[in-house]
Amino acid sequence: MKIGITIDCPDPDQVAAFWERFLGYVRRPDRGGGPYVTIDRPSGADGPPHLTFQRVPEAKTTKGRTHLDLFVEHAAPMVDEMIAAGATSLTITEAGEWTTRVLQDPAGNEFCVIGPD
Repeated sequence: MKIGITIDCPDPDQVAAFWERFLGYVRRPDRGGGPYVTIDRPSGADGPPHLTFQRVPEAKTTKGRTHLDLFVEHAAPMVDEMIAAGATSLTITEAGEWTTRVLQDPAGNEFCVIGPD
């Protein structure tokens, strides 16, 4: 069994490009068009499920109930780079050695970057 995650957004190409940059995923070849762009681990690599970005006409209106958590060795540099690429910072919570930063991708979908500064 394989598991994939589908994320609604207004511009699948833009949001897929954002996540390709930070996850090291690659775009799957187009399979005849449609409102989807899928990115996946490079061939043969182990890791989390693939992500599909689905074009939807409606804007996001409330907080998402599902989100990605990215566990990193150094949070601050990654967050700075993500903001420069179009993410928005929402909150920062410190808990001992760990800092959790809640951000939004260019489509407004929340995600967390978790790790020490």
